[in-house]
Amino acid sequence: MKRHFLASLAVALTVGPAFAADMPVHYKAPPPPPPSYSWTGCYIGANAGWAQAETSVSFNGSEDFSRSKTGGAFGGQIGCDYQFASSWVIGIQAMVDGTNLGVDRVGVRFPNATFHADLDRFTTVTGRLGFAVSPAFLLYGKLGWGSYNTSITATNTFTGAQLGSASNTYSGLDVGVGGEWMFAPNFSMFIEWDHISPKDTTVVFANLAGGTTAEVRRDLDKVLVGINWRFGGRGGYGGGYGNY
Repeated sequence: MKRHFLASLAVALTVGPAFAADMPVHYKAPPPPPPSYSWTGCYIGANAGWAQAETSVSFNGSEDFSRSKTGGAFGGQIGCDYQFASSWVIGIQAMVDGTNLGVDRVGVRFPNATFHADLDRFTTVTGRLGFAVSPAFLLYGKLGWGSYNTSITATNTFTGAQLGSASNTYSGLDVGVGGEWMFAPNFSMFIEWDHISPKDTTVVFANLAGGTTAEVRRDLDKVLVGINWRFGGRGGYGGGYGNY
């Protein structure tokens, strides 16, 4: 009996390790690498937000009145970026938005005249320079040229008869700042503030006091939130990102 037990133990000690060596070994897969980011590439997107137009009318260099109006704005943008020196991003962007900003004001110097100014569209073409404070978040500044389509009309306050009008596209310096977040593969969202400061324009109101010339200034501020679909380059999301 003792001899039988010792023989069984010897067989178990011999066969056990050999059997274990033949069993498949299961390895736990390593976790996937964290996503990497690149701002290099192009994009197209849509935006919406808030706009404010400040209208000032002067006669012979003396301001007659100034009034502001706010309203909604919506449109789209297209552009391209290039990331360099690990964290710096340079690019160019074009943006077109529609709005509906209208102001009415009775003149101070000419109380018989009511002035009405409309602004219905603005466009900007700007360069962007940004710094990626983290792989997926970009802070940037904008500088370029902005224009808007506007009209101004003077009518008789009491009869409604037209005293003169002008409609044109005016342009000037555009400056702004913003931030953009790459939140999903090839998608980013941004928020920015811009200011368009055009040159003063001269409007002749032929039937106002026998013919009167006014200097009109319209400054435009806007705060926009938008989303971009990014493509080309290194794909925006999932490509290399320098030292990050």
